[in-house]
Amino acid sequence: MNKLIKIKNFIPVYFRAMKNKNTPVMAKLMGIFAIAYAILPADMIPDVLPFVGILDDAIVLPFLIYLASKMIPDEVLNKEEAVIIEE
Repeated sequence: MNKLIKIKNFIPVYFRAMKNKNTPVMAKLMGIFAIAYAILPADMIPDVLPFVGILDDAIVLPFLIYLASKMIPDEVLNKEEAVIIEE
């Protein structure tokens, strides 16, 4: 349950950090790619395959978000987290 709360709190910080001018372009591109991968119908493995098609989404999307979040400087994340807490 604690991990779900961490994820819930991280989402607004992540999106605010993506808008920050100090976030590297590569992190922003990785975030855009993750959103596009989730929205666009083309997948690496088609979803019509019963289990494997959904499994690739469950692995690829979190991995892309993880990579993008690791590219964001700690100062940016801390600053955006402070803004979220103040609101």
